[in-house]
Amino acid sequence: INMKRDEIGVVDFGGQYAHLIATKVRRLGVYAEILQPEDSVERFAQCKGIILSGSPSLSAFDEDNAYDMRIYDLPIPILGFCFGHQEIAKHYGGKVEHTQREYGPAVLQIHGKSPIFARLQPEETVWMSHGDTVTVAPSGFDEIGISVTGGISHHNAAIANDSLRRYGFHFHPEVDDTVHGEEMLRNFCIDICGCKPDWSMKNYINEAIERSRQKAAGRPVFLLVSGGVDSTVCAVLLGRALGGDVLHLLHIDNGLMRKNESSMVIQELKKRGLEKNLHYVDASDQFLKNLEGIIEPEMKRKIIGETFVDVFRKEAERLNLDGCVLAQGTIY
Repeated sequence: INMKRDEIGVVDFGGQYAHLIATKVRRLGVYAEILQPEDSVERFAQCKGIILSGSPSLSAFDEDNAYDMRIYDLPIPILGFCFGHQEIAKHYGGKVEHTQREYGPAVLQIHGKSPIFARLQPEETVWMSHGDTVTVAPSGFDEIGISVTGGISHHNAAIANDSLRRYGFHFHPEVDDTVHGEEMLRNFCIDICGCKPDWSMKNYINEAIERSRQKAAGRPVFLLVSGGVDSTVCAVLLGRALGGDVLHLLHIDNGLMRKNESSMVIQELKKRGLEKNLHYVDASDQFLKNLEGIIEPEMKRKIIGETFVDVFRKEAERLNLDGCVLAQGTIY
């Protein structure tokens, strides 16, 4: 299996934006990896392009800007949305101010012939959600879009420096309300970045299985499985990758589940052929004792988490799995 592929790095500056952007890019057949602002510039250099996501932070006041600015020195295209757009403008000498809030649908009037807007109409419906505004575009950047909301024009709704391959949108092309947002993403990922649209979820499953085998390297793997989508999918993939002799699953009844839920989870995992090393612990009494008299929700969550870890460790010790590899199923 070829583990190397064209990749777009989506920088997660917070909020719900990054996951949606990555999903939309993958629908184009291009693999997107969500990266953190603190990731190294060397990690970003592995990408064919970078998308800077939106953020609830205010770029005008330098919030959320603790990331490695050397990414702008990389010879790969960068596209920013909303907060990301403002960060690009600031970095190259433009001005961002906390003014001219826009929220909701707007008409984007497209100017010039930038490849980022190839095959689009002179006017496009886009979705705005920002309080900061790029009031002065950086030197060397063209204003390629003006937005109109309620009869009021807002400059620098889209800017571009085609020679540097740097682009910024004040709007969110990843949301369905931006009618041709997918085409804008395609122009960036495929035309400008040169990514091959050859990624698919089916290929990803095969890669995930192969990667799991490499990481396990013959060692036992221990997974806490709740019965939810995340841990169940992880268990099934690890079962395919490693087989029942290596994979150990632990389901813990914490006493806070729905009636008969634990027995249903165990039955479902057995139906998936995962019964070989499937372990079950009823720790209801321990959880409820630890929670007795606790009212504050955050404290409850902390106690539940710590109790899960405690039960998990004791079971790992009982099964002599101290040197095992820990697995975790997450939504991402």
